[in-house]
Amino acid sequence: MRFYLAKLLQLIGITNVGFGLLYGMTTEEGLRFELHMLMIGSAIFLVGRLIEGRRAA
Repeated sequence: MRFYLAKLLQLIGITNVGFGLLYGMTTEEGLRFELHMLMIGSAIFLVGRLIEGRRAA
């Protein structure tokens, strides 16, 4: 279950960054919003990555 939660958080993080990038490219004053979405999405992705952890091979 932890694995799927981690993957879901990673997906949400990447989607958040992608949305921020798209919004920043389509509006004139979207750079600040784009930067905020980058930071938030990166933090969400990192939490998912930390939850996933490493598996022994």
